[in-house]
Amino acid sequence: MTKILLRRSGSMEVTDISGGCGASFSVEIVSEQFEGKRLLERHRLVNAALQEEMKQIHALSIKIAMTPEQWKQQQESAETKSEA
Repeated sequence: MTKILLRRSGSMEVTDISGGCGASFSVEIVSEQFEGKRLLERHRLVNAALQEEMKQIHALSIKIAMTPEQWKQQQESAETKSEA
């Protein structure tokens, strides 16, 4: 799963949240391909990229689907809050 998304995204983190069975995952993806797309469209892109893998996955939670600029702004905001 990781290889497919890495080819199509800028940055990604995949976490196995299945408790050992390997059928539930949480993903955080930052990609330029999300530029100009609504959240639902972004999720559809991820699901389309994982079409074959989804046949074996019980659950996929897309926690973050942001553009690089959105990610940068979020990180800067978090740093500002931690400095205050």
